[in-house]
Amino acid sequence: MAYKIEVRVGVAVPVDDVYEIIADIDSWTSWSPIHQEVSGKLGFGAPFHSKEKFEGLGVWEIDGVIADWTPLSHIHIAVPKKFYEGSLTRYFEFDSLSETGASFSMGAVFSGFLSEREGRRYGKFFRAGFQAFAEALKAKAEAEYAAKPPEQRLKASKPVKVPEIPEKKTAPWAPPKQWKFGKSK
Repeated sequence: MAYKIEVRVGVAVPVDDVYEIIADIDSWTSWSPIHQEVSGKLGFGAPFHSKEKFEGLGVWEIDGVIADWTPLSHIHIAVPKKFYEGSLTRYFEFDSLSETGASFSMGAVFSGFLSEREGRRYGKFFRAGFQAFAEALKAKAEAEYAAKPPEQRLKASKPVKVPEIPEKKTAPWAPPKQWKFGKSK
């Protein structure tokens, strides 16, 4: 069994813009209401450290590794614990809803007996903190997007048009003359 805490928010900008803000991990402290200290780089197995302050809970420190990461899709952070404590996975997920709309979710999955109890006990504090983080991300992304000149707004999210290859006009395929069909001798 696992205990999951998740907060989801819709953002009126392309998914590229939301992802760029989250991918710049070292800048989180400048806009996130819960992060006091953050360090890390995106890469499989890369270390991730954060000190988060949750209202009613105090400071929560995380030392983990980037366990799974796909650009414009998700970032999963595994937080190692002792074997009897279970496991904790923190995640950030992105969904493109349209050219100018995205969905962002942030959460934690507590697995194992002691870890599930921890999640249930502190869940309301985490949920409130995650909601504050998601709302701050939404405000930052939408403000940055609105500040861009109109011609640059959809540049990153629109795929480059691939030129069409003209269709070749050739005769239908025929076997080479050296191939012989019919009865073999």
